[in-house]
This record gives sequence, structure tokens and C-alpha cells, in this order.
Amino acid sequence: MLYLVDKPMADVAFRTAAGDDDARVVLVQDGVLLDPDLDVPTYAVAKDVEVRGVDLPPNVERISYDTVIQFVLEQEVKNFL
Repeated sequence: MLYLVDKPMADVAFRTAAGDDDARVVLVQDGVLLDPDLDVPTYAVAKDVEVRGVDLPPNVERISYDTVIQFVLEQEVKNFL
């Protein structure tokens, strides 16, 4: 399952993703300001990171919107935006 996460819904999203062995989390918009403590692949949209001028934690990989689209086409999505 792919989880698209923005800051306002992050707590619910992270609790849900933590119980999913196939989870991939993508931080978007203000979600890139977060430092999720998850044991799942976690990504942040590069454009959103650049706009907000933040440094990502080492466990969060920067990806493009094109990659997000690819993920959306490959996996079922839960939207926490």
C-alpha cells in the first residue's frame, strides 16, 4: 500500500502504515517537514523539500513527482492529504 501523507493527517497515516508490511510512505507538501519513525520505505517529494528549504532525515529518500506517479500506478493508494 502506498501512503501519501501531508502534515495534518500524519499521526493517523503513520499509525496505519506501521501495521502494513507492504507500506511505502510518500511525504508531500508540509509532510516533508516531518521526521517519521517508521520501519518502512519513506520518501519525500523533492519539489516540496526544495520549496520549504528543509533537510531530510537520513531514512527519507528524495523523489520526483514522476516517481510518485509511477508508485501510484503500481500500488493501491491511501490518501492522507
